[in-house]
Amino acid sequence: GVVKEEAKSGASSGTAFSVSAKGYWLTARHVVEGCARTGVQTRERGMIRVERTIIHPRADVAMLVTRNGPEALPLAASVSMRDAYNIGFPAGQPGAVHARFMGEMTLRHTGRRIRGGGYRERVNAWSEHSRVPSRSGSLGGLSGGVVLDSSGRIIGVVQAESRRRGRVMTARPKTLREMFELARFTPPSASSGGGAVTMTGDTYPAAARNLILSRRVAKVFCRTD
Repeated sequence: GVVKEEAKSGASSGTAFSVSAKGYWLTARHVVEGCARTGVQTRERGMIRVERTIIHPRADVAMLVTRNGPEALPLAASVSMRDAYNIGFPAGQPGAVHARFMGEMTLRHTGRRIRGGGYRERVNAWSEHSRVPSRSGSLGGLSGGVVLDSSGRIIGVVQAESRRRGRVMTARPKTLREMFELARFTPPSASSGGGAVTMTGDTYPAAARNLILSRRVAKVFCRTD
């Protein structure tokens, strides 16, 4: 697959999620690359400024650092690729997607604004099974959202969609480990992450709502000027 990343202008938004209450967040690289100012919405009418952005050089993943943050989402200690629940802000509004694992693929990122001119990475590909709200259209804005397994633990970051084919592409767990190493960040153990919940096709809408209301999954705003 090929993703052509256009230059940003003015303001844009995406999604990030907490991996440490000390103020560490994961998001997609293309959500925050090229931003002069970046903020995470941690309350209804306010944001916390991103003090540091760490970009993965070969993958569409980034880490944001703020002064503090909400309770961290737990990381999966082991990965079972079957069902995934992607939570964030498609079209700028709270939402979630239930997807089924298809396999790995190579995603090529191109575009003038990418440092170094472009890169390739291996990603996980999923077929969309359902979404809330149940409206058609692009999932733009879900980029940077959390990918949870059926036990409610992190297994990836949302990177791209193929709207025509109903597919979602996400970062692999291996890529997340590389990001942590680059940032010199030690995530909480799987057992110490807060409040993992069982996710099913019936329960994921309520679980997604709770994660968004608690700001553990939050909207990211970028300004290029």
